[in-house]
Amino acid sequence: MSWQPSDAGDVRTPHTFPAGACNRGSVAVAHRHAPSPGVGTGPLTLFGFHPAGGGTAFFSGWQHALGPSVRVVPVRLPGRDTATGSHRHRRLSSLVAAVEEHLAPALDKPYVLYGHSMGALIAHHLTRLRAAAGRRLPERLLVGAYPAPHLPHPLRGARQLTDSQLTDLLLDSSALPASLHRDRRWFADRLALVRADIALCDSAGAVGRDEPLACPVEVFTGTGDPLVAVPDAAAWRTHTDRYCTLHTVPGGHFFTRESKEQFFDALNTVLSPLSIPT
Repeated sequence: MSWQPSDAGDVRTPHTFPAGACNRGSVAVAHRHAPSPGVGTGPLTLFGFHPAGGGTAFFSGWQHALGPSVRVVPVRLPGRDTATGSHRHRRLSSLVAAVEEHLAPALDKPYVLYGHSMGALIAHHLTRLRAAAGRRLPERLLVGAYPAPHLPHPLRGARQLTDSQLTDLLLDSSALPASLHRDRRWFADRLALVRADIALCDSAGAVGRDEPLACPVEVFTGTGDPLVAVPDAAAWRTHTDRYCTLHTVPGGHFFTRESKEQFFDALNTVLSPLSIPT
């Protein structure tokens, strides 16, 4: 397996943000040794899990936006960012177990998990696995563009669609960046990966609300996301016995790109108190 490493509470009042654009930066690549130039060296590490059909490039620019006090570590899942395109895990439980085994040595220090869309499901299951094993939990579980895990996932049933129908669904739902809307060749190359990721989400099943997590949950959702309604995102509050904060950001499913400044302002507000050296 190949990996590239580069918080039922009340829902608090959603944040509102001014318009603007965020500076871009380069993706962080973490190592088990000394960090590379430009990689955060602060006391807090953010492990990032990308959406369906994506890869570690989703987190390009995050290190620059969050600054040196947070070390941004995009997690490379099997079959991503490689020429083989192999999928070594067909079930989410198997994938999450492998993730936990690989990352465990790095999770004995303060960390947070951010997952976007499918990545939110992975991050949540990873947190549940560690909770069941009595291991250290993230300082915050950060989830974006995904409904509470007791609800159906956004692309349920999409595996039965033809390639043309699935492509149209992804385009019509604005589930992909606008720059890709005319790139049918890109879709042809990625549809198999998208289908495999949908199958992973299908394999998870519904998660009950009888065992809430003992860590705070921060929920980020786009006000115009056609796949995730704001009330469905707010329902994450039933999956923690700490607090749950809902952050609404202008934009759709990829609000992290559409409203960079607003999103990173919110994320920095969450992470800043955690990244102060002790």
